[in-house]
Amino acid sequence: MNLKIVTTQKITAHEIEWAELNTPVGNMIIQNGHAPLMIELTSGHELKYQTIDGKKHALMIVQGIAHITRSEIKILLP
Repeated sequence: MNLKIVTTQKITAHEIEWAELNTPVGNMIIQNGHAPLMIELTSGHELKYQTIDGKKHALMIVQGIAHITRSEIKILLP
């Protein structure tokens, strides 16, 4: 699954196994094949993900939106 983090300054891409998102409706674990979705991210929480090499990463979210397709997650940040 591809994870793209898009900001006004750059775009970074990672191949991931899963991502954990905090949203106003609860915590979500996203894996390949997840149903398409567009959802607001909760500020003050971390976006966590595991890359295909097994390493776990985290990114603090101040404000953002996630656009999820069956094979990609785009995190849109200001």
